[in-house]
Order: sequence, then C-alpha cells, then structure tokens
Amino acid sequence: MTATQDTPVEAQATTFSTDIAGLDECIAPALVDLAPRDVFELRIAPVVKQIGENRVRMIAYNGSIPGPTLRVRQGSEISVRVRNDADTEATVHWHGLCLDNKYDGSHETQAPIAIGGDFTYQVRFPDAGLYWYHPHIREDYGLDMGLYGNLVVEPADPDYWPPVNREFVVTLDDVLLEHGQITPYNLDGPNFVAMGRFGNVMLTGGESNLELNARAGEVVRFYFTDTANTRLFNVAIPGTRMKLVGGDSGRYERHTFVEDVLLSPSERAIIDVLFETAGTFTIVHNTPQQSYTLGAITVTAEPIDESLLAQFEELRTCPDLTAQRARIEAHRDRAPDKTLAFESLMPLLYGDPSATA
Repeated sequence: MTATQDTPVEAQATTFSTDIAGLDECIAPALVDLAPRDVFELRIAPVVKQIGENRVRMIAYNGSIPGPTLRVRQGSEISVRVRNDADTEATVHWHGLCLDNKYDGSHETQAPIAIGGDFTYQVRFPDAGLYWYHPHIREDYGLDMGLYGNLVVEPADPDYWPPVNREFVVTLDDVLLEHGQITPYNLDGPNFVAMGRFGNVMLTGGESNLELNARAGEVVRFYFTDTANTRLFNVAIPGTRMKLVGGDSGRYERHTFVEDVLLSPSERAIIDVLFETAGTFTIVHNTPQQSYTLGAITVTAEPIDESLLAQFEELRTCPDLTAQRARIEAHRDRAPDKTLAFESLMPLLYGDPSATA
C-alpha cells in the first residue's frame, strides 16, 4: 500500500528496543578456567533480567550479566570465537591487555562484527592481574546494557600475591530505570555528554542486592572493576580491615591499609579484606551526599581452614617496581631531548563522516 494523507506512515523507530518478549532469562555468570590454546565461545545476545520488581531487556555475554569470568595463566594464549546476535554491530575490547593490534577490539583496528556474524580473537596474557572485556562500538549502549566481564590472569610466580582464604570477582555498575524499563538509547548515536549517564539503580556483580558469604577470621580477596560508563565508586566495607594490594597493572609497589578505594570508570582495584568477627557486613559506595549499599557479606562463626592473619598484617613491597621507579626518577628533572608538536584532525565518531572536530 502506498502511503497517502489518509494512510500515515508508521514512525520509524529512533531508539533500541526495550521489548522482552521471547527473550531468554539472564543466568548467573560462570567462572571459566582456560588452559593455554583453549578455544572459548562467546555469544552476544539480548536477555531479560530481573532488577528489583522490574523485568528489563539487557544484553549479555553468554546469557549472564556480568559475562563469564575467565581465569587464565600468565604467559598463555587462547582463542575467543565471538558470535554477535545482538541488535547492533559489535567488537570485543580486551581492556588493559597487551596483544596484537588487530585483536584489540577497537573500532579503529577491526571491522565490526555484523549482526549474525562472528570473529575469532587471539588473546594472550603476558602480565598477571585483573582485566576486563567490553564493546568498543556503541559502548555507551552495549556497556550500560550489560556487556562486560572480567579476566583474572593468574601469576606465574606463586608468591606474586599474598595468600587468601577465598576470592570474589565483583563488577560495579549502575543503570537508569524509568517506567519499569532501562531508559532507551538512541539508534543514531550517543545522546549523553562523554557517552555516559548516571543510573538510579546500582548493580554489583550484576545484582541490585549482591549477597556473599565468608567465615570469621578469613582473609578475602575482592577483585573490583568499575564497569559504569560515568559513575565513580568510592568503595568501603565498614567494620573490616582492608588492604590495597593491586590495581590496573597488577600488584602495587607497596601494599597499603585503607578505609576505602575510589574507582573511576574502567579502573580496577584488588583488595584483601580481613573479617575478624561474625556478622553481616555491607559493601558501600560513599559520596558526600549519601551512602549507597551495594551488597552484603554474611560472615559465620564456622571454623576456618587456615589463619592467614600474620600474612595479612605484612605490608609487602615489590623490589622490581621500586627499582623501576628509581630508574624513572633519575630522568624526571633532566632537559628533554626534543620538543615535538602534534596536530590532529579527528573525524566525528558519529554523524557526518566528512566533518572534523
């Protein structure tokens, strides 16, 4: 039928779908141990997720938010075969890893994975520490809708980290819910400053009410990643003792006892926490205006397998990092060898491809 004044054309959609009909339920994230040369299948697809009283459309890696946590050995290399069954083109960026440019997952170094398409990444892990993966095309949309997951690279040196009784990998995020759904995103590009927006619901480990368990006397390692696209998180666990041992680049030169840790978007922190007594302890995000509860740890009085109190009390230093800092320090005040001037014309990420900014 040809549209006339009497048969108006239906308005074209301007935002991504929020429809949950027929979608698979979001599942709990898996912890996957991968050996060198393993091949891992990673699928991007929409899911329906329960957030409080609301059932909302989100996008997941392998059906979970966050996506599966991948544990690998330092020095190993794996293949990750990505299938894109979402509603926009995709890449997967391996945040913080040193790898071949063609597998970095940036929109500048890789042709996007079309809807219904696939791509295999070769991912290697030269350095120990905590890393994560996420989109690098429409990351304002995909990242906020649930496309993030962690990579824990186990060090080749068994003494790299102090010993702990247990570990938790925890993502920190927020989403904006209005009228029972995540506020829609525009199809034609970001409509928020710096490609991000503040949410009104916190998601910790993908949950609005994260619940964890430990035993009194245990030392617990928390791997925290700020996966939000705008919000800084000031994380604390009141009533415990916290020791900051590492972050974006693996272990720190000096371990430090802290009251809280401030994380900006994409930043990671590795914190060892001593639970001295039984009880319920909250993970909180403190701001000057208020304190937000992110989750709770139920600590029981059951006997522990091994006390690591003496190791927790030790504030380690890393001689290699101390020596590296000393080498850099020697060059801090010397005159520069050359002075370079750079001029750059950058095409706009969205909109008119011929325009520059």
